[in-house]
Amino acid sequence: MTSERPEDAAAVERELERIVAEAETRLAEVRRELAERRRRSAEHAAQHAEIDRLEEHLANATVRWGEVRDFFDDVITHLRAPGDPQEPEAEGGTDRDDPPA
Repeated sequence: MTSERPEDAAAVERELERIVAEAETRLAEVRRELAERRRRSAEHAAQHAEIDRLEEHLANATVRWGEVRDFFDDVITHLRAPGDPQEPEAEGGTDRDDPPA
């Protein structure tokens, strides 16, 4: 048989409920922190994997820039071709590379 009064038992129960609620809040914070650390760790690993492939990325970028230059060379060649209906002179404009007449 317990000698506690009902008021004391209620106070103890309220205190225990407060402690449990605080522990649950802290546990949720720890879980969020753990998830964030895991996310950052995975992101960090992915960044390092891309850094390890930097030479490959630079090689691909060089090839792509060469293709861009080839594309513009073709465009300029077509724009300067004589008799081309899309040539600026055919529309009444002047070619900027030609000296004024």
